[in-house]
Amino acid sequence: MLGPGCKLVGGVWLRGPLVAGANNTFYPDSSLGFEPQDRKFDPAVKGAGIRVGDNNMFREGVTVHRATGDHPTIIGNDNYLMVNCHVGHDSVMGDFNTMANGVLIAGHVQIADAITFGGNAVVHQFCRIGRLSMLSGGAALAQDVPPFCVAYGSRTIGSLNIIGLRRAGYREHIRPLKRAYDIFFKQQRANTGAAEQIIERYGDDPLCNEFAEFIKGTVRGITQHYKHTETEQAAPD
Repeated sequence: MLGPGCKLVGGVWLRGPLVAGANNTFYPDSSLGFEPQDRKFDPAVKGAGIRVGDNNMFREGVTVHRATGDHPTIIGNDNYLMVNCHVGHDSVMGDFNTMANGVLIAGHVQIADAITFGGNAVVHQFCRIGRLSMLSGGAALAQDVPPFCVAYGSRTIGSLNIIGLRRAGYREHIRPLKRAYDIFFKQQRANTGAAEQIIERYGDDPLCNEFAEFIKGTVRGITQHYKHTETEQAAPD
């Protein structure tokens, strides 16, 4: 079922159960609702399918697979999925996310809001990607990425997403977030201990709280921090 204002440019493949809201655009060869790429899946099971919000853009060759169980694969609102992106079964995507060409999201991934995915970035199943984070082109993630962080090519986090925070109007939160970031990544504390220290010191800042609670809730673990080599540290800006 498609809501008002949806546009099928041509050569689009949709299979139910699928519910989409208003003003979504589907470009040629986009495909939503087909069976998951899961050897254990029984095609005779109808399942919960896919739920799509409003104002999403699915460019050429985008694929989104149906859920395996009772909870649908979800695409929220105002997301832009560029050419040949894939969102696997049972994944949940929030709002205002941008995926450049060739981004691959495995099954059961949780994607928050306002995340930028560089071209050909890939995310392992059951990972979580926190709000207002950024994945560089070619990034390969096998563990969670906390909110407000930038993930680089080989399974590492390199910095806070300072530019994204400024653009989002969070300039006053950058200083406490930098301190929270250092407590977790540079002091090399255990997840729970670091999160508790962040809350104790900077708990009056809602973004620091969000950062700490994300760390406490990890199951797959947090993507490691990138360590500069001596040559890189000595290099001029």
